[in-house]
Formats: sequence, structure tokens, C-alpha cells
Amino acid sequence: SVLEQASVSDVTQSGYTVKLELFEQFAADLQLPLDSGENIDMAMVDYLDQIFLDGADMDDATRLYAAWCWRNPSFGRNGHIRLSRVSRALQGWKKLSPTTTRAPMPWIFAALIATQMVRDGDLVGGLALITMFLCYLRPGEAMRLKEADLVRPTPQCSFWTVNLHSSSRGESSKLLLSDESLMLDSSDLLNLGTFLDRQRIGEADQPLFKSMYPNVKKSFEKTQERCGLKNVKYVMYHARHGGPSHDRRHKLRSLVKVKQRGRWVGDSSLRRYEAHARVQQEEGKETLQVQLRAAAAARSLEMMFRAATLRHSAVVLPPLKAGKLLSSSLGVPVLRAPLRNMGLIAKPGHHRRP
Repeated sequence: SVLEQASVSDVTQSGYTVKLELFEQFAADLQLPLDSGENIDMAMVDYLDQIFLDGADMDDATRLYAAWCWRNPSFGRNGHIRLSRVSRALQGWKKLSPTTTRAPMPWIFAALIATQMVRDGDLVGGLALITMFLCYLRPGEAMRLKEADLVRPTPQCSFWTVNLHSSSRGESSKLLLSDESLMLDSSDLLNLGTFLDRQRIGEADQPLFKSMYPNVKKSFEKTQERCGLKNVKYVMYHARHGGPSHDRRHKLRSLVKVKQRGRWVGDSSLRRYEAHARVQQEEGKETLQVQLRAAAAARSLEMMFRAATLRHSAVVLPPLKAGKLLSSSLGVPVLRAPLRNMGLIAKPGHHRRP
């Protein structure tokens, strides 16, 4: 009505529209239904987790909540539908300081969780988690990838590549950029591109990760408990914090390369994500037994994915019996000769460090 419209200024309404569009796009990307109060409550909590970890201000969260209640009067204090989880999340936002919550997920813990997910039958979820970590991807970006976005190596580029935000589908990033390329060149898992390729069924418009985000999220949360991680608690978005911190900690990429890979424009944004000094603190929160088990999972990650993905494809990598070893930052043995023959690493004298 005219009076209801007058309750909020035009400027505020414009801001509300932007907040709601971002939230609804997030829900659409992850295929989260908004057809009931319970589903809206769950989707908005997931979205608040993401923007909190992305460095948003408390004002962004409260304005989203206000925008939703303004557009949907049945919600909020004056309505009969309550977003109880959203209310708790907003209270938690007030209490938690950024320095204690936006911690980077250590690589060994990511490997431990991914390994357990695969053992529990969630190969897609395990691959998705590791891809988010090594490529600094948001969960929505990873789950939106299509089979066509995984690009094979060529004589000019010896690495598999992921094409983000395909312009052919009219997609764009938060900064309105399309066709952003990321090489799968991490020495921690050189065969990641091959493992992802084994999941493809040959249909370009099919999702690369053939699982619904709520299922992957539920598997991830349940697996943390099964892994024995009792003193740390992560959401999937923490993988985007863990990747850059891990690469800087082991000097795998320069600060400039990390910034480019994370697609951060300003240095202030980069500082919210790259905190390699805190990785060791995160590791130290768990017992030595858990740390050793996690480190073992990281060392065997290549072999684990090799075996698990063989069930989904007839492509078989050469057996690890002969050839010169290439040690990664965590000592994972990778063969030079077979990988070079497959075009997955460059010839001597032409290899470029990431």
C-alpha cells in the first residue's frame, strides 16, 4: 500500500533490493529452496556464515534481515513466522570477533576431512572440498561449475584449468567479471584435474560436482565429528581461507600470485584471508594423535583419490613403481616421467613454479 511504501525511504528500499538479490542469487546457485519458513531460515543462516567469513559488516546482516521482513511482513517481530536460527546467528555475530572465527583451515585437516568423506561414500564432496581449498573457491562457485568448465591440458599449457563464471552462460563474479581462469597446478595434488575428469559423464551442461550443496554441506559437517576434530569447527567457506594461507606458509606462491588466484582487488581483502601464521595455531588446537593422523591423510591423498576415482572411469594412471619422484610440500610422492608423458607437467627446463 501507499502507507507501507512510505514506511521506508526510497534509498533504503533500493538498498534492501540489492541485499535481497544477493541472498536469492546465493540460494539459487546452491539450489537452496525458499519455499517455507524452515528452508528460508536455513538458507539465510548459510548465507550469513558466508558473508561473515567474507569480511562483511554486522550492518550487512541486519539489513538483509530487515529487508526480508519488510518485503515479507509475515516474518519478523510483527509476523507469525519466526527465523529463529537467523536470530541466533545474528547474536553470535555480535559475540564472535573476526580474529577468532575467520581462521584458516589447515591443509592437513582439509585432507583428513576429505579422506573420511570419501571413505563414507561421498567422493563428490571430498573432491569438491579439496578443489575449494586449492583454488580458493567459495562453495557457490565450486557447486556452480559445469563439466565444460574443466579444460584439458594443451601443448601450450600443461595443467588442467578451471573456467569460472562462464560468459557463455551469462555468469559473472561479485565484481562482475566472467571467464576467470584457474590452473590446477598445486603441487599438493598434481592429478586433481584428472580426478575431476573421471567424474565427468560427457555432457557439457551437467554439474562438475554431481551432488546438491545441502548434501555436501551435511556430509562435511558430520565428517568433522567422525574425524575426531573436537577443538576446531569449520564451515566449507573456511577452505577459501585455508588455501592462500597454506600456499604462503609453504612458499608455494608469492603474495601477488595468491592475490590473483583469490581474485581479490584490494590488499585489505587479501589480509582477511591470508593468515599463514595462524595455521600452526589451528593445528595445535588438536591433539598430537589427531595431527599425525591428519598429516598421514595429506600424504596419502593422491593415492586415495587415485583409487577412489578409478571406479568411475576407465582412465588409469601409470602405477607408482618406477620413475623419478617429485616431492610436494608435504612429501607426497608424484612421478615425473609418467606425468610428463601425459602432458601434466612440463619438460625439464620449462617447468614454472606456481
